Amino acid sequence: MTLDCYLAGVSDSLAIHPVRLPTVSYAPFRLLEAVPWLMFATAMRILESRGGVQAVFAAICAGLAVFLAFLLAARRMIELTDGRTGLGKLDFAEQLVLARKVMFPVLLFMAATAFVVVVSGARWTGMHLLVGFDGIAFDQITYLGMMWSALLATTTLLLLLKVESGGGAGLTDVFKELWRRSACMVPAIVAITVAHIGLSALQGVVRIGVYVYWHSTTTPHLGQKLVYFFFIFGFASVRLWITLAILVLALRESYRRGHGAPALPEAGA
Repeated sequence: MTLDCYLAGVSDSLAIHPVRLPTVSYAPFRLLEAVPWLMFATAMRILESRGGVQAVFAAICAGLAVFLAFLLAARRMIELTDGRTGLGKLDFAEQLVLARKVMFPVLLFMAATAFVVVVSGARWTGMHLLVGFDGIAFDQITYLGMMWSALLATTTLLLLLKVESGGGAGLTDVFKELWRRSACMVPAIVAITVAHIGLSALQGVVRIGVYVYWHSTTTPHLGQKLVYFFFIFGFASVRLWITLAILVLALRESYRRGHGAPALPEAGA
């Protein structure tokens, strides 16, 4: 055997063949992607509650953070239900552009509705409707506010998917689509409202425990603030994910029934 043949044999025996690794799903951890924005929104809401000029800036930041959390959570929920979306390809600057395109019509709709309600004589109710967008993630104090937040979440998701697919950011078209899919979306809005009512009741019970903890513990003031922060943030996370889970499943059911153009294309489409 020649030296060349020997070296060739050794080379073949030592060759590293490609190894096919199993596909690993990190699905449970994908849900954490919206957490930083919800944490930021929680901090801004606490700052907003102190009032003053800073409250206006904090309210704007909180609303934007809720939308970005909504965007990321919607993307993951669509993917977890075997849908396909291009939202994951957006960088931060593109997300901000999308936020402007989607939030402006939604906020305009929210403000117009609140104005009509105030003019009709229900001033307190109208002013309360102005914070409906935050209610997608945070606790509302009335059942009407919870239903209003559920409607805003539905409108925001439909508008988000429409803009993401290259369509215009018109509320008229979104309301037409909502009407076309009403057989699935109206029950979804009701289900979200019921879920928010249940979460609000549970949060009220936990709130009492947090209050008692605040006044009976010797924990440093910073520790008390952290408990309060995670109390608000924890319920905000659960509320957002339940809302989107109901909406995405309702949209898929609407598509399955053939109610107009698909809003959530199949993964292999």
